[in-house]
Amino acid sequence: MVKIIKEHGIGIAIKRNKKRLFIEIVMLGKLRHEDYQTFVPMVDKALKEAKGIEADLLVDMRGFKGWEFMAAWDDFKFGVKHRNAFKKMAIVGDKNWEDASTAMMSHLMSGKAKFFKKREKALSWLLKD
Repeated sequence: MVKIIKEHGIGIAIKRNKKRLFIEIVMLGKLRHEDYQTFVPMVDKALKEAKGIEADLLVDMRGFKGWEFMAAWDDFKFGVKHRNAFKKMAIVGDKNWEDASTAMMSHLMSGKAKFFKKREKALSWLLKD
């Protein structure tokens, strides 16, 4: 008998130097409320500790399969709370709706948001000053 494993979760990398905070989030599978309870406090802490320096965000959605209901609400709250926290936000994905939501989101935040199909291009854009 073959057991199917449904992978889900959010991977996070937080890098900081004296001038910039860089956060990378990788979304995998169908996200759950528990995933947000784990990663949101890490982002909140990093942003609080880096107060006064520029912060950039890269979100890799290529392995993303959607949200459970509470996780969708968590994602909305995260977006509203941090809409002015990032100078640049790069979304990496492979779906048209991700590109469209990035365009809509860019009007709601103070920084710049851009959609990419390749992570390398997203990183290059984020690192440009």
